[in-house]
Order: sequence, then C-alpha cells, then structure tokens
Amino acid sequence: MTTNIRSRRRFLGTVGSASIIGLTGCLSVSSGGDNGGAENYPSNPIQTIIPFSEGGGVDRSVRELQSFFEESIDGQLQLEYRPGGGTQIGQQAVLDANPDCYTVGVASMPAFNFTMITGDADYDLSDFAWIGTKLVDPGVLRKHRDDDRFEDITDVIEYASENPGDLSVSTSGPYNQNVLGLALLQEVTGAEFNIVPYDGGGPSRNALVTREVDLVHANVYNSVNTTDDTEVLAIHAEENNWSELTDNAPTFSDALGFDQEEIPPSGPEVRYAWYTSAEAGDEYSERLSILQESFEESVTSREYEEHLSELSPPQEGKRDFRPPDETEQLAQEKQDQMESHLDTMETVV
Repeated sequence: MTTNIRSRRRFLGTVGSASIIGLTGCLSVSSGGDNGGAENYPSNPIQTIIPFSEGGGVDRSVRELQSFFEESIDGQLQLEYRPGGGTQIGQQAVLDANPDCYTVGVASMPAFNFTMITGDADYDLSDFAWIGTKLVDPGVLRKHRDDDRFEDITDVIEYASENPGDLSVSTSGPYNQNVLGLALLQEVTGAEFNIVPYDGGGPSRNALVTREVDLVHANVYNSVNTTDDTEVLAIHAEENNWSELTDNAPTFSDALGFDQEEIPPSGPEVRYAWYTSAEAGDEYSERLSILQESFEESVTSREYEEHLSELSPPQEGKRDFRPPDETEQLAQEKQDQMESHLDTMETVV
C-alpha cells in the first residue's frame, strides 16, 4: 500500500490539545516512567548506526529514506558509521547505547545473522526490537561483458565443471549470502569455483572491473552501477522482476533446470531492516511505536516511491516493507537458514 507522508507535527496540529491528551493517555502502556517520553519524542537527533563504511549499499539505502523518515517522525537522524567485525561492531554499539530509543541500527541480513553464528557475538536475536524491513535485493552472478568464453550461465557451469577451481569468483565476505549462493550452486550443478572473499561489496565488485577475478557474485541493486562493462548472467529469484536492471537474465533454476527449492532465492538475497535494542523497546514502548509507525509511513509513502523511481537507474523495485512482527520472523528464518548451510559454506571458504 502506498500513502502520503503525514508528519507527526502536522498530525498533532490537526487533532488539537484535547485529543493530544487522549492520545498520549491511550499510549501509556510503557514499562518506563514518565509516560515513556512519547509526547516530546524525538526532542533530540536519533543516532542511526550504519555497520559499514560511508558510501556503501546500506549507507545509500539509509540516505535515500532519511528525509522521508525525518518528515514522518518530525525529527532528525544523525548518521554514524561503525564498520568492522562483519557488522558486529555496529550492532553492539546500538545495544550498548542508552536504552531510550534515541539510537537505532540497520541490519544487513544475513551478515547480521552471521555475527551470532560465526562471530562469537555477545548477543542474540532476543536482544533486538524491530522497527521494520525496507528492502530486498536478490543475488546475481556478473561477468565482464567482453569475456567471450561464456555466452550464458550454462557455459559458465560447464566450464567450471570441466575445469575445477579455474574460474575465480569474488564475494563481499567469507560468510554471507553470496558465498551461500555459490556453495549451493556448486552442490546442485557439480561446478567448482575458486571463491575469493573480499572485505566488502565495493572491493569485490571492483575485482571484476579490474579483472582480478573472472566473475562476481553480488546483488542486483548493490551491483547495478558496477559499470556498463559487466553484465548479469543469472538471478536468484522465482522470476526475474528486475529484468531491466539485470540484462534480462534468466533465473538460475530456469536456465539450469533445477527446482527452486534446491537453491531457495531467499538464501542469496539481502534484506535491510531497522532496529533498536530490546531493552530500549521494553523501557520506552511508546517511543518504539512512534519509530515503527514513522518507518512504515515513510517506506510505504508515495513520495519515497517517486524518489526511488527518479534514481538512475530507477530503483522502486527494491522497496519491500515488512512490519516489525514479520521482520522478527524474517530474522529468525535467516538465522535458521544460515545455520543449516554453515557446513556447506565452510567447504568453499
């Protein structure tokens, strides 16, 4: 559903002071004192921790939404970059902040999940209170456009089967959705790649551009501006709804003739979700509700959709809002999925 943004200030201005008293009274369910501070929230900037360096996919995603979220919540976001530890440093910073809903974070799933599976993180899923999900980004395999060894994905699989380990493929890290996509592709087809993990999506994509590697396993929107010199061979999806951004590439299952269940498209996909600490949500439940409602309003707004459609190339297709309860379910499903395939990934990195 697409709606227009209706900021909290305009909303409060229309209902009048008597209604404001009634509204805040109805919202007084917080376990914290002083009514959860909902009346004046947010009176200070909301620190928004991005667990990667400035300029990456998560940063761009936050900046694309920032003005619409700020209008909806009638406040400001203060962006802070805390890269490192496979997103663990940023996530821990949110959990260590004062539990007052003035600090939020962005989870890039499944990197978010791997900090708990392989990173010895001092937290688990129960430590997070979800605000919502805003984006989905399917996995793709890219090659150099002038690499005439391969006309399509079937040529790549045939070559990688006959020449085990000869084709190098970059990924954005040692344990993530890209590695999972390749690991399952090897398992299903018998191909064998030389998988080369890089420190982030930018370096992994640059490795293809500079021809350090033969291929890159990335995601549609994260790699859409990799240069016109590269092209998509295949996409992990039930059907290619992103044909204009992916050279009209086929799905892996259609091109190679296997069942979708053998490589579920949800495995190699990325989702960006926003959260605060569960402690903050428990202490200030009304503030959490304001965060959740403002997030939904801004992500589903007509203004945000129009903004994405005006980007070059247009990117409105990546918007995929999920409310807090569905986001919590997605986080658990990602966790279960990555844990179940951990042995498969460990065989290739």
